[in-house]
Amino acid sequence: MANQKNPPRRSMTMMGRLVFIVCPVLIAVLFWVGYNLFKWSVLEGDVMRARAANQQLSDVQIPANRGTIYDTNMNVLAQSATVWNVIIDPAAIERKLEESKTYNTEALRQQYREQMAADLAELLSVTPDSILTHMSYTDKNYRCIAEKVEKPVIDELLTMASDKGYIGISTEVNTKRYYPYGDLCSNVIGFTNRDNQGAYGLEAKYNSVLSGTPGRKITAKDAMGDALPTTYEKTYAASEGNSIVTTIDQMIQHYIEKELDSTMAQYNPDGGAAIIVMDVNTGGILGMASRPNYDLNDPLTIYDEDTRAMIDSITDEEERSTALAAAREKQWQNKTITDTYEPGSVFKTVTASAALEEGTATLNSTYYCSGSVTLPGLPKPMHCHNHAGHGVLDFTSALVNSCNPAFIAIGQSLGQEKFFKYYEAFGLTEKTGIDLPAENIGSYYDASMSDISLASCSFGQSNTVTPLQMLTAAVTTINGGKLLEPHVMERIVDSNGNTVSEYSTQVRRQVISEETSESMRLALERVVANNGGTNAYVKGYRIGGKSGTAQKLGDETNSKYVFSYFVFAPVDDPQVAALVLVDEPTEGDTSYANVVVGPLASAVMKNVLPYLGILPTYTEEELAEQDVSVPSGLYGLDPATASSKLGIRGLDSYVVGDGKEVVGVYPEQGTRIPQESTVVLYTESTEPSMVTVPNVVGLTPAQANRTLGSAGLNVRVDGGAANNSKSKVAVQDLEPGTQIQRGTVVTVECLVAGEDGE
Repeated sequence: MANQKNPPRRSMTMMGRLVFIVCPVLIAVLFWVGYNLFKWSVLEGDVMRARAANQQLSDVQIPANRGTIYDTNMNVLAQSATVWNVIIDPAAIERKLEESKTYNTEALRQQYREQMAADLAELLSVTPDSILTHMSYTDKNYRCIAEKVEKPVIDELLTMASDKGYIGISTEVNTKRYYPYGDLCSNVIGFTNRDNQGAYGLEAKYNSVLSGTPGRKITAKDAMGDALPTTYEKTYAASEGNSIVTTIDQMIQHYIEKELDSTMAQYNPDGGAAIIVMDVNTGGILGMASRPNYDLNDPLTIYDEDTRAMIDSITDEEERSTALAAAREKQWQNKTITDTYEPGSVFKTVTASAALEEGTATLNSTYYCSGSVTLPGLPKPMHCHNHAGHGVLDFTSALVNSCNPAFIAIGQSLGQEKFFKYYEAFGLTEKTGIDLPAENIGSYYDASMSDISLASCSFGQSNTVTPLQMLTAAVTTINGGKLLEPHVMERIVDSNGNTVSEYSTQVRRQVISEETSESMRLALERVVANNGGTNAYVKGYRIGGKSGTAQKLGDETNSKYVFSYFVFAPVDDPQVAALVLVDEPTEGDTSYANVVVGPLASAVMKNVLPYLGILPTYTEEELAEQDVSVPSGLYGLDPATASSKLGIRGLDSYVVGDGKEVVGVYPEQGTRIPQESTVVLYTESTEPSMVTVPNVVGLTPAQANRTLGSAGLNVRVDGGAANNSKSKVAVQDLEPGTQIQRGTVVTVECLVAGEDGE
């Protein structure tokens, strides 16, 4: 009996042991399952739902068009348009080929791929090999083979794909930036990168304003990644970015870039050149241009032919890549806000204003210039540009003659603390605050500067500034003493044209009084009008300004200079100012700023002032020099009567032939020619009377007039310095030795080639 009862007890013992072993395992398993259910459904629920959605749904971003950039007159400077990316589905292509009875061998399938790649490449301007490479990713259902393709090409591509039965081709919406004027204002506008984000200039500064909000397109897809033939599709439209209206005037920008290109061709400056035009009452930038520049629609290409050729000649790949990157960076920079230089004599506007404001100098103050100044501790004298010396000068004459010794004395009268006080007040120790990226500031001596440093700083050496810093400070001296914050953005508008925000003029501080500013305006007018007009003068306008020549820092050859000119008008009610700058010219007459940049300053104002509606007011002398029209009704008259009719207009006559009546006139009736010109009257049908053009370069205007007149030619004297006693002909528009018709008008440009205004 006992033996019969023992087995069940052993069985129960074994069962207990089994339960003892299995239960903890089951509990652990259940805990693990429960934990993971909790983790993936609660803790990681969002992640898992996103993964599931990603497997089941296709979520494609729809790029938003960037807002437009306008000039002040609503001319489009930059705009976006809808384009498309071309997509292929390698996995789908391979599945279709594998299932196809037509392409039942690998050779036939490869032939299909190659033909498809060739046809796509021809339309999309890419290589067939690149498309074949994309096709090789047979485990992928998305490969972008071309970006930002325009609609006509897309239409042609889709038609071709349909006609030829190509599979696995689709498109997706993208957006592309267009710049209608190409290289116009490129250094200010900037450009966008491949992701449609602003990279430089206004595009970068106002990227968040212009960008807009992308949209989305969500569709269901199967396990292979193909869209399901269901009605499930949800599209969230993209929102276009806001637009910005700038202070830039497209016409003024065109004028200054045209003149800048002409100057670049004439002087070939190694350091480039720049022009800024500013509204002196608001700080608005009407035009801003730098050289080198580039095409906004193709920013990666080096625009300058010489630089491009130099880079192409480099054989070492790494060296070539480095040179290319440096050249791109240089052409993308806005020289007016990134480059610093010693301003030279343009800075004398600041020193003079500070001294007048502080009372350490008056308009009646006098200074003596012997040609140089010797200071304790200075190894050699500081020279005036006139080494012979100016003698005794009053305050205005010191500015007109740009006398360094006089300005050293003016700086000494201020002393280090007051000099630096105004240097700081004029904004030269800080950024101007312009709404453009990458603005720089120059280097400067503070109030602890030495006497020697004070001396050189007083006439614009030693300290450095950016062109915009210098223009902003110089404008302060003539606009009533207000330091303005320069700006490019005028207002922000939405897609319906409604104003979102608007810029208001920012006066940073009052630096000098209106009385001091008025004295500076009149003194700077004397600078430009000196001796009958310097190279910056424009007939009919009251122009003020100051030139500057500065040797480049670190130049051991003493041959590298930066030439600049500050100019404004009208003197009695300033509206507009400009700073023109040429950095290290290598060709032409580069002796003084008045020669290099004076004509450039004059050309800018000659274009800008009439465009802005600022009309000229001529003196009696200037009116006497205005062009007149050759009168009509000369044909058929006898020579004496025709000559009398010309005489009434202040014109002379030259009769060719022995006929009884006029049968030909040159210059033709209605042509505007200078007063006292000679009109040729033909009384017989003969060949035109031809003469040889003489060389008048280097002659005075009077000598040029006599020489050309003796040759049977008329002369038009151009250039602000035409009436200056020291001016000479610098350029004539017709080549010496050329055979031309008697009576032709030869235009000569006169410049002051000496030291006036330096």
